[in-house]
Amino acid sequence: MNKNYEQVLKALGENSSKTTELLEILDAELSLPNIPTPTLGGEVFWNNIAEYGGWKLQQNMFTHHARILNSDNVRIAWGTINGMIKAMDRMVAQLNKYDYQRNDESGNKVALMDELKKLKELLDIGAITQSEFDGKKEKIMKKL
Repeated sequence: MNKNYEQVLKALGENSSKTTELLEILDAELSLPNIPTPTLGGEVFWNNIAEYGGWKLQQNMFTHHARILNSDNVRIAWGTINGMIKAMDRMVAQLNKYDYQRNDESGNKVALMDELKKLKELLDIGAITQSEFDGKKEKIMKKL
């Protein structure tokens, strides 16, 4: 199993906008409708595939179907193990997309700050005028 599934379970437990998108992926991938149902936590006939903060991805030892339980042992989703793997892989990809966007935004800000520093150096050595500096600085600040 993919170790990134723990990352998905963590995100499901955060109760954020990401959580809503991840639950939509589960609904789209798994054809079995889910009614959130309290369980006993799967201590007898279930193997934990991944676990984080009380959230569990489990597989039944006999029927081999899978389910996701929240930290209160309420079933959030269930389906075939292949369907669950497909859904979890899509959720991992979605989380990676969030991380990439966050890193890209951060890198973009660093590049803009570097550009601003270079402009200041050009102003200090007299290569550009104060009005040219102010105009370009305003454009950069809008991007930040």
